[in-house]
Amino acid sequence: MMRSLSLGLLRRYDIQYDPKVHRLRCQGHIINLAAKAFLFVTDNEKLELDDPGVHNVTLKHIEAWRNKGPLGKIHNFVVFIQRSVQRSQKFLTISHNRKLARDNDTRWSSWYNMLRVALNLRDAIDGYFNKWMELDCAGDELSSEDWIILEKIKSFLEKLKMTTKALESSFATLDNVLLAMDFVLAQFEAGKEAYIDDPIMAPMYNSGWAKLDKYYRLTDESPAYVAAIVLHPSHKWHYIQENWKKEWAESSKKLMETLWNDYKPVESPLPLCEVPSTTTNEFLDWRNKHLQPSLVTDEYERYCNSERVYGFTSALAWWLEKTQQKNYPNLSKMAVDILSIPAMSAEPERLFSGAKITITDRRNRLGSDVVEALECLKSWFGIQ
Repeated sequence: MMRSLSLGLLRRYDIQYDPKVHRLRCQGHIINLAAKAFLFVTDNEKLELDDPGVHNVTLKHIEAWRNKGPLGKIHNFVVFIQRSVQRSQKFLTISHNRKLARDNDTRWSSWYNMLRVALNLRDAIDGYFNKWMELDCAGDELSSEDWIILEKIKSFLEKLKMTTKALESSFATLDNVLLAMDFVLAQFEAGKEAYIDDPIMAPMYNSGWAKLDKYYRLTDESPAYVAAIVLHPSHKWHYIQENWKKEWAESSKKLMETLWNDYKPVESPLPLCEVPSTTTNEFLDWRNKHLQPSLVTDEYERYCNSERVYGFTSALAWWLEKTQQKNYPNLSKMAVDILSIPAMSAEPERLFSGAKITITDRRNRLGSDVVEALECLKSWFGIQ
């Protein structure tokens, strides 16, 4: 789609538009892909590709899930219970009316919810196997080791869920993306090291890490990700220099300078003013030296050389202050452009969905331009 847009702009308006540089990915989607790679180990292994539904599960599907170990066993058990009213009633009896949660193929977080509920209902699940062992689920009984593995998986998914929750808020902007990826990659790397010889956990961590690393490398194609961190007045270059390899930081600086050149004004040379010639009076010589015109300093360099700033609500809010608008007239435009980009598509999707509240039966003749203006105003003023 981005390539088609680039070609269209070039042919129709003679506008050069680099699709790679301008493509920014939803961080929630990237975490989703990494989580699924972690859960299912391989990209092409999709056990629910031809989802037969809750009430028509074949022996082939049951066995396929069972082969995935504890994760597949708990999936089979939940499906086994929920596809029968009688079994559901028996489980509610033993679980004191607490229901199991079912995973789905759309959201990885459904697996986290399923594991969280199942671990809370461990006694009821074990009790069901002990009291009503049935042939269809005999191979899915969970051992103590299986429950330990499920707890480990749940604990890791919880970290991904917390990261996603933080990024889907209305105030999470692009400066959070690389930080979030660094955090999640660190969790994967810690897991790879801790479970290097574990036959179940090691492939899961390796698969998830590989998927996230692939998309981390793709962020190099757009300078916006680095710019978002650098233009955060509490980070500037400090975070990158402290946490990245030296060669990564150097290449990032080149990307940042290239982006700044698009906003940087063309400097005109200052007219030289006449300065009195040297005298025998040391005071006058010192004074005349300070009468020399100072060179125009680059806004970006001046910003980077200044002290880091703390104690504000958001980087975007800081750049919108009159002080920054005055001190960095061009850099502030660049900062607002970059830091207005959300980390995830969650907030834009919420705004888009909210349009149905605006367009009622009595307002069904509103034009698209009016609806767009109303939704923008609602977003800017924080109106729900």
